[in-house]
Amino acid sequence: MSKKIIKKLLHFVYFALILSSCKKTDQIDLSSLQTYHHVAIPLVSAEIDVEDMLERDTGDVISTGTDGELFLVYANPPTTLNASEIIEIPDQNFNISVNPAPQNLPSLINSISYSDTNINAFTFSQGEELTSIEFSQGILTIGIDNNLSHEVVVNIKIPSLVDNQGGYFSDILTAPANNPAVTQANLSNYIFDLTKGNIGYNEMVVYLDVIINGSGSSINTTDDLTFSFTMDNLEFSSILGDIKYQQFDLGSFPLEIDIFSNSESAVQFLLTNPKIEHTIQNSFGFTANMGMQSMYYEDLQGVFLDNVLYDSAASGNLQPAPFYFPSIDQPAIQGDSVTSLITMDATNSSINELINSTPKNIVSNPVLTVNADSTITNNNFILSSSKISVSTEITLPLEGYAEGWIMGDTIPFDFKVDELFSSETDIDSAIIKFSTTNGWPVEVNFTIELLDSNFNLLSSIADGEMVLQSATLDANGRVIEDSQQKVTLLGCDSYCVENLNQTKFVILIVTANTLDYDNQQPVKIYSDYKLQLSMSLLISGRMF
Repeated sequence: MSKKIIKKLLHFVYFALILSSCKKTDQIDLSSLQTYHHVAIPLVSAEIDVEDMLERDTGDVISTGTDGELFLVYANPPTTLNASEIIEIPDQNFNISVNPAPQNLPSLINSISYSDTNINAFTFSQGEELTSIEFSQGILTIGIDNNLSHEVVVNIKIPSLVDNQGGYFSDILTAPANNPAVTQANLSNYIFDLTKGNIGYNEMVVYLDVIINGSGSSINTTDDLTFSFTMDNLEFSSILGDIKYQQFDLGSFPLEIDIFSNSESAVQFLLTNPKIEHTIQNSFGFTANMGMQSMYYEDLQGVFLDNVLYDSAASGNLQPAPFYFPSIDQPAIQGDSVTSLITMDATNSSINELINSTPKNIVSNPVLTVNADSTITNNNFILSSSKISVSTEITLPLEGYAEGWIMGDTIPFDFKVDELFSSETDIDSAIIKFSTTNGWPVEVNFTIELLDSNFNLLSSIADGEMVLQSATLDANGRVIEDSQQKVTLLGCDSYCVENLNQTKFVILIVTANTLDYDNQQPVKIYSDYKLQLSMSLLISGRMF
């Protein structure tokens, strides 16, 4: 075979290798090409954005804004207070004792009658003053304990217990001589109107019309009739009234901020526009305030670092917890729900200083107060379906400045250099060639780690030797032009080539410094910013 043909074949092989996949290259038989030549073998070609890099450390917390700006979002699941946690209707018990005879009667032959009006107070654990209760379930049990030797007939009327048609509960109960009698009512068919008493709330009015049918036996002034009213197994569908001032502890919630997990040694790191948003959804009909019993940040080992400060009075005076936020909106119509958004940012809190630190947990202990103004009578409503939920979200726009910010990304690698040649191939030298273009608004320093199939480190390449200048920015800090392509050549000895043969994963580690970080000049990261990297192996030698 002529030298001219061999030369053409070598050129064909050279370009075929360059165009082949970086993950797996087919074995090529070069045993017939007995000549000294230079061959370029592509190893890695990658287009890297900040989102790829951050996902390795932060997980699925990266979002994109309407203009392509990137930000990180850390959120806790909602904490919910249900109606049953706000108020309970305890079992109610009333007893009415009546002396039926104005004087001792040795023999009662005829009938006597009398009427009695009773006002009985409902009791609630928090001093609630309720005007109406609609029950979804419950049983009213009315009993007569008749100790007389005469039959007793009672017409019981409860104007406080109103049915669906607007009528009130009534029943006739007959108790034989010296015997009890009982009747029951299903409260799910009624609404309790608790305004018919003297004070306008918490009172049940009962009318008793009693007839004693004389049996001829005596009756004394010490004899009595006892009436009992018991309500149990109570659950409500709606409540109206004043549930008074109450405070509810929602618990302690740590939220890990791990954007800095690989950058603990960063000299400076500041995000210029962080914010915490508390979203409150409320379907209760009451005024409420959410606050923080405590709010602070700690390191990942649980060691206290500092308090989060907040200006609750909008006076420019930041204070640690406890503090309260502005009032939460309430629905005007039963069954509706309204959403309130409370924001903590650099204008009203120390959250910007909080983000300017090492990895941490933000620990908050939210509390909820109801009817904070105890000097007024509140017109509250609660449905069994009512609830209030609180969710907290920390948003970190990738806007700020940094020095020594470390990010990384893992790329699968499956390529064996020695499969390209015969056992008799004599390689004189090898060089790794890097071609890079920077579209990020940061200065970049590359380190490449080679890992085997068990993720063990084989070697590091280009450690501190590849520095890329920042892309060109406009006056608003937006990239308008990528940096010029930079080519870097690094020697690769036999040990290096052997490591490439064993490599299954390549980790690209980027150390970034924002442009003009010394003057704390912030930059903003967008989703369309790309960093181009290609890596190839240049081999020189006699190939068989």
